[in-house]
Amino acid sequence: MAELVRVWDDRPGPERVLIAGRTLTLRRSPTDAPPCDEHLVAGPGETSRAWLACADVIVAGAGEPAQLLAAHPGCLVAVAVTRWACLLAAGGVQARLDPALGGTCTLDDATAYASALHAWLVTGGQPAALTRLTLIRTNTVTAVRVRHGPAVRSADRRAAR
Repeated sequence: MAELVRVWDDRPGPERVLIAGRTLTLRRSPTDAPPCDEHLVAGPGETSRAWLACADVIVAGAGEPAQLLAAHPGCLVAVAVTRWACLLAAGGVQARLDPALGGTCTLDDATAYASALHAWLVTGGQPAALTRLTLIRTNTVTAVRVRHGPAVRSADRRAAR
């Protein structure tokens, strides 16, 4: 499934992500104020080559995010949520998102992080400054630490078990 995501800088809303001192509000429906970013997200069930080719953000349930970026040059952020890890590639950075408060990084969480990261990057955010992402949904807070470097590959993790 592909959907249009609009992101506002420092506005109230039910779904927000904190990145390096900024609060980005995500909405999937229009509002009056102009957004700071608008991008197409191709979700894990998307199989249309046309939608994947024009997606700005790709969220997958498997695979390697760096390979997704290489296969889709118009995409800026790719994230893959596997059984073992939540992996991300964006702006020349490969990272693993490690839950800071326990729990897991779900597909919904990864989609929100990826959309906020896209908005943050296109409005001047520097990938090297990325250390933590905090997602606020109504009364629920989820945070991940961003561990830079070559992301742990799922196949390597399986072989080590």
